Amino acid sequence: MAKTKAKPYPPSLLELMASKTAILLKARTFADMGMTETAQPMWTAAANCEERIAPLLDTLGRNLEAAASRISAASCYQKGGDLSRAANLYQAALAAPLRPNTRRDVEAMLAGCLDELSRTAPNGSSRGGHKVHAGR
Repeated sequence: MAKTKAKPYPPSLLELMASKTAILLKARTFADMGMTETAQPMWTAAANCEERIAPLLDTLGRNLEAAASRISAASCYQKGGDLSRAANLYQAALAAPLRPNTRRDVEAMLAGCLDELSRTAPNGSSRGGHKVHAGR
């Protein structure tokens, strides 16, 4: 299969990426200071940016970067307490072509997220009443 050359970033995407980075830095700063309640909405805002960035990167032929954005979004949602959304994004990232070491890392992140979800959800299940299982 021929490799498609990635297209350059449009200015609007660069702006969105810069905005996401600024939000992430604030979230990390507040989290590092122990201000988790203040950081929580920032994690969610950063995750929302990453979710918008990922498909834009896909359209540019930057599939590994898109997967990294999905992984980052999942991690942010997990830190923000939205474990179901985090698990879904980890699974979406695993559906993409990943380097073997990245795949192992994301599988471990998904397993940790699912473990956390099973401990916090009523009756050990997800909102819909169905357990979510990591695919291997």
